[in-house]
Amino acid sequence: MENQRVRLTKKMLKNALVQLMESKPLEKITIYELCAKAEINRTTFYKYYGSQYDLLDDIKADFLHELEISLHDDPPPVGLQNILTYILTHRLSCMALLHTAPYDGFLESVLSLSPVMRQMDETIEPGYSEYQREYVKKYMIFGAYSIIREWLLSEHPEAPEDIARLISGISARIAASADHTLC
Repeated sequence: MENQRVRLTKKMLKNALVQLMESKPLEKITIYELCAKAEINRTTFYKYYGSQYDLLDDIKADFLHELEISLHDDPPPVGLQNILTYILTHRLSCMALLHTAPYDGFLESVLSLSPVMRQMDETIEPGYSEYQREYVKKYMIFGAYSIIREWLLSEHPEAPEDIARLISGISARIAASADHTLC
């Protein structure tokens, strides 16, 4: 169990990294400037992290953990709306995570959380084989990923409930209208 001082130190480092990532890519951020921004010495940094990439992994893990805690077993549009509201509320952190490596699987991890996967399973019509269901879920995840990424990066993002309805409607049509005989 971490004490309050350790949690505060880590929070300061995480905030500093997110702020620095607003203006430059992760690979250009040095430990020296990260520590200067957080007002922490490098020895303290290395006590908790081996690199800025380890710190970023900790930020991702925290984000996913907090998001999963905030989810409930709501119907698909509401559950997705809760995710989008959370992402929009934590927009700076999420944008920093997206900018580090857009295809490193961050948003896929968000969309693969168990409550989301459960909702997808409920959306997909019966009659698909197991491997077809997995393909349909992947299609839905990456389609939603593209929409959410564009939405999040837009200057004036639409309301989370509008994007949730859009993604849910598209996903429902895909899941209901696919030809089961293709495979």
